[in-house]
Amino acid sequence: MVLTASASLKDEIKAAVLKVERDFSPQVVRIVHSFEEDSLGAPAVYFRILVRDEDAPIAILGVLAQRISLALRNQARTDEAGLHAYFNYRTVSEQQKLQDPAWN
Repeated sequence: MVLTASASLKDEIKAAVLKVERDFSPQVVRIVHSFEEDSLGAPAVYFRILVRDEDAPIAILGVLAQRISLALRNQARTDEAGLHAYFNYRTVSEQQKLQDPAWN
């Protein structure tokens, strides 16, 4: 189920995503997001973060993922908005193989 978020909330999250993309460039290719209910029926925002292959080794990606997730939570203020935030990471080569439109 897709949640209806207010226009101002959508704008705030979009601005936060753009800022985090800039802050983490060139490691991050893009960040897309969607508003849905989580498995418990709570309002949530799902972030899909596409990273460059050279930044994907587990030693690098673990630290990078923590920093990006924290930055998105802080910039988008998901907790204050009452949204559970979920983060998924994929490399460019994975996306090229999978061609998942939700990641574009």
